[in-house]
Amino acid sequence: MAAACLVARVLWHFQYLALLCNFLGATGEDVLTLTGDTFAATVEAAPLILVKFYAPWCGHCRRVAPDYEQAAGILKGRVPLAKVDATVEATLAEQYKIEGYPTFYLFRRGVPEEYTGGRQASGFVQWMEEQMGPAVTTLASDTDLQAQLGQRGSKLFFVGRGDKALLDIFKELAEEHRSLGSFFYVETQEAALVEIHRGADEVVQISAPDAMDSAKVLEFINAEMLPAFGEIGEDNYEPYLRKSGQGIVWACFQPDTLREDVIRHTPAFREVAAAIPHLPVVYTDTQEYEEHVKEELGCTSFPMLVVQLGNMTAGEEAKRYRKLLLEEEMNGQALTAWVQSVLAGQVEEDDGLDELDEPDEDDLVDEEGADGASGGGSEGTAAKTEL
Repeated sequence: MAAACLVARVLWHFQYLALLCNFLGATGEDVLTLTGDTFAATVEAAPLILVKFYAPWCGHCRRVAPDYEQAAGILKGRVPLAKVDATVEATLAEQYKIEGYPTFYLFRRGVPEEYTGGRQASGFVQWMEEQMGPAVTTLASDTDLQAQLGQRGSKLFFVGRGDKALLDIFKELAEEHRSLGSFFYVETQEAALVEIHRGADEVVQISAPDAMDSAKVLEFINAEMLPAFGEIGEDNYEPYLRKSGQGIVWACFQPDTLREDVIRHTPAFREVAAAIPHLPVVYTDTQEYEEHVKEELGCTSFPMLVVQLGNMTAGEEAKRYRKLLLEEEMNGQALTAWVQSVLAGQVEEDDGLDELDEPDEDDLVDEEGADGASGGGSEGTAAKTEL
């Protein structure tokens, strides 16, 4: 009976791929266009499919489109990439709570997961290939682990060390939470240990017996996966977003001296983080994410401290407060005092908040008549979907 079910599943999979290939061949495009009539059947049938919800007038959507198309071509025949015009398919946009553009969801047999990869072709391809592979990567030795850590960047790594019983627990966690980061396992004969590699070079651990308790390991991951003060980028944007239900605090350093400034001022910003544990305190690469830093955060001079208040997770319009920092203010006490004065309502909100998704002049015709589902251009919405 089990064998018959397996054969049926395999045949179904090949039939699905054949239909998909026929469709793509007929349209001449590598990105599948989904509508309300085709969406459910397609995502439920696909073992994996990445879907982009977009608005035609959105500048971010237009910029990412060529990379998305290129990634679809690279992944063609292995895993499909699709798109939904949320301004037309308003019911789908509402169903999946699309509050900003573009928004990406990975579907596993119809079950949606947050997309946490990059917005360039290589980022889409790498992330999707990771999703196609096993949830946990088994490594032969610590030497192999160190090689992986050398390529980590800002991504979260979860490492389990122990016997096969720990591997079983780790696999179950990874299958359900693989969007948070990368999961690795190294077999040892020593007591079970689970590590989180976070921030620049921070490692936190939970050991046996708690490491053998799935619920306690998950609680540990949720509590400790982000450093007190860390770098935010495309690799870890979603974990930070989950923590930004009330807002987020940004340290914007001079692009030319970013790494040196981060090392020099990390102790001060850790003090800020300790004083306001309900708000993530982060920095970002002010050169790589220049557009976001200038348009969303309003930083054209450095160093600058920016506080955004609002439910970033829900895509609320965020209030923004900025302070250009003097050298004598780059200490924990002074930085904390200013942030707390913002929280106490003693600092005036910025005038004229820039809207990342504000349409260009040539967009106005496309936006004409767009309904509420398509108007995801508020600052808070842009912050949710684009870094």
